[in-house]
Amino acid sequence: MVSDAGLIHTCSIVSRTQTSQNEYGEPVYTETSTSSACRFFHNNSKSGLIEPSSGKHAVATPAVILPADVMIAEGQTITSDEPGFSKAYEVTAVKPVFWMFSNTLHHYECDLKAVE
Repeated sequence: MVSDAGLIHTCSIVSRTQTSQNEYGEPVYTETSTSSACRFFHNNSKSGLIEPSSGKHAVATPAVILPADVMIAEGQTITSDEPGFSKAYEVTAVKPVFWMFSNTLHHYECDLKAVE
C-alpha cells in the first residue's frame, strides 16, 4: 500500500446505488460518501493532445492517486475542497499500479473529468 506521506490531499468518493423505484418505475438512488487521502495532479499524457490550425497543444487533464485499500470504479464522483481542484469530478478510468516485480497493488491512478 502507498505510504500516506505522498497523499497530501483529501477527497470524498461518492457512490450512487439504485435502492428502489418510484411509482412511475424510475430508479431511486442512494448516495454514500467516503473520505480518503489522495493526491491530485494534472496528467499531460499523449492522449491529451489537440491539433487546432495553430499546431499541436498539450491539454492537461485532472487525475488523482488513491491508496490501494480504496474501492473505486468508473462513473463514481470525486469531490474536493483542495485549492485548484475544488470541483466535482467523474472518474473516467481506473488504473491499478502494482509494486515492481510483484503482484501486490500499490495504488490507483484515476483519470478525472470535471462535472459541470
